[in-house]
Amino acid sequence: MKSLAEHVESPELAAACLQFIESGGHTTQSFGLGQVIGQVFALLYLSPRPLCLDEIAEELGVSKASVSTTVRQLESWSAVKHVWVKSDRRDFYEAETDFKAMLRQGVLGTLRKKMDTAAVRLENVETTLADALEKSAQTGREETKVVAERLQRARQFHAKINGLLNNPLLDHLL
Repeated sequence: MKSLAEHVESPELAAACLQFIESGGHTTQSFGLGQVIGQVFALLYLSPRPLCLDEIAEELGVSKASVSTTVRQLESWSAVKHVWVKSDRRDFYEAETDFKAMLRQGVLGTLRKKMDTAAVRLENVETTLADALEKSAQTGREETKVVAERLQRARQFHAKINGLLNNPLLDHLL
């Protein structure tokens, strides 16, 4: 297997590619996602051909297990896709190069699902809170009212974010 430096036409291009891969890792790490996820995506994004797990692991100097887990996460975000390579039984992957499609299909889709889950959890909290409010009305406790007001603000914020994510204009822009 050739390393990235052996695939490119000049040492300067190899250096630029390595900088991009390193930058991808630092970016995802700054978002709390881990360095390898950004490095794997950046490597696949720059690669002119699909890469198998072994090649990715070797190029980045990480374990194949780590790469496998990372690729599955990237697949769930529509950032990479599994591709078939003739006469090879290994799993090969390539990056989605259309950032708008990746954002629309992967990131926004994931955010929408998480917002739906958050809505269900907020409803459960509000049901529990209703019981607490009923009891506090009898005892006159102010704490429950404060919690109720803050949960209402959280619900309003959730509704605004959900409205933004489901706005047809956002889909049109992407």
